[in-house]
Amino acid sequence: MRPIAQLSLALAVALAVSATDSSAQDQYKKWGKVKNPEAQALMDQGDGLFGEMDYVGARGKYEAAAEMVRADGNFPAAPLYRIAASYYYEGKTMTAAGRFDDLAAEAALYGDLVTQVWALADAAWINGQAGDKLDMDAHVVKLQRLLMSPYLPAETKNEIQANRLGEVTTLEQG
Repeated sequence: MRPIAQLSLALAVALAVSATDSSAQDQYKKWGKVKNPEAQALMDQGDGLFGEMDYVGARGKYEAAAEMVRADGNFPAAPLYRIAASYYYEGKTMTAAGRFDDLAAEAALYGDLVTQVWALADAAWINGQAGDKLDMDAHVVKLQRLLMSPYLPAETKNEIQANRLGEVTTLEQG
């Protein structure tokens, strides 16, 4: 693909996401920091590469940061979220959905219900955007069960219902 076409595709994807999902950038920022300063430095480098649309380079930094965070015995939500997002912004939607599934599974292992719910919601949304109704529906069923948890903050429930389930419902009708 020629550089200008690649840039146009990247801008189209970014504009489509920002137009249809005003919370995309907020979500990206929610998992913004890690405690390990070396891992955070890798995250910052990855963010710089991401901003330059070098998604492969950014993923390398995020993957290295994730390994450092795991080595510390912690859940690497921030780098894993960015890895999944980098695939999405690169236009590899089904890979992104799979990485959000992986993030949800790992979040469940660490007992991080908020991250698990957001990752499932993002996977459902991406599957819906890609026209994969079966996977979208499967994610929505899991998501609806988790949204009934008394341990999930009301703010998260409301955000998911407003910013993801509402969009998924619109996708189903369209």
